Amino acid sequence: MRLSGVAIDTAGAFDVVRSITWVIERQPMILTRFPIDQNDAHTLEGLDYWKNKFDMYLSRADLLSLDSPEGRQAVAEHFATSLGLLASVWRTYGSPASDAKGYHQNTTVIKVE
Repeated sequence: MRLSGVAIDTAGAFDVVRSITWVIERQPMILTRFPIDQNDAHTLEGLDYWKNKFDMYLSRADLLSLDSPEGRQAVAEHFATSLGLLASVWRTYGSPASDAKGYHQNTTVIKVE
């Protein structure tokens, strides 16, 4: 399998796909707890809500340790929350421009072919 010209055996590619698949498989449960309209309302208010969520999940992971399943679950929830924010930003404000100036000048979007 290839992802937009990148072989799945490229360093880290499998882990990224596995992480995204994990979130996709849990979307029904995630959207029950965090509805799209609620996420978008938080996004329109600014980033404070999201910062608090990120801090909460990382603090929990730190407290519980990555050696524990609960600590790793907290990291997974942080990741799912990040994707929720990204999706909300895209719905609310639109996608980033392909010629946007910023930190990552050569970002490649990965899609399954």
